[in-house]
Amino acid sequence: MRILVEGTVERLVLLLGADDDPGPAETWARGVTLAVTDEAAVDHSGPIGVVGAWGAGLEALAFAARHPGLVDRLVLVATPIPDEVEGLKFKLSEVTAKTLLLFGAKDPDAGARHGTWWQKNLPAARLEMNPDGDHDLLTPMWKRVLSHLAPRAKR
Repeated sequence: MRILVEGTVERLVLLLGADDDPGPAETWARGVTLAVTDEAAVDHSGPIGVVGAWGAGLEALAFAARHPGLVDRLVLVATPIPDEVEGLKFKLSEVTAKTLLLFGAKDPDAGARHGTWWQKNLPAARLEMNPDGDHDLLTPMWKRVLSHLAPRAKR
């Protein structure tokens, strides 16, 4: 696990699909530890919030399915519907984390149809459509991502 920001609260946010902090000011204000990569995160002692952006949303889902006792909150950002659901190495019903789905109405690659599909297929998912959003929602929606993943965390 590579830590991007060392936090002051006992909350780890695992970022999949990006290599840099999408909103340094917001991350700092929450006081969370922000890290990239995944499997080393299982050594973390407290609950983990995971965000998967774009194609890495499937990786975030798989991590949450493998570690339901660790991952309590999940965010998928503009994650397209998988080509073959049967080919996934986990069942969507195994993802028990409280999930926020963020999609842009103006996204030509993963818009409303994709968000609605995820909402119907994930048991604990809430869909939020950004009416002016396109495919790059991670940076403009980072504050919302963190408010879901670390709701009570503040520096």
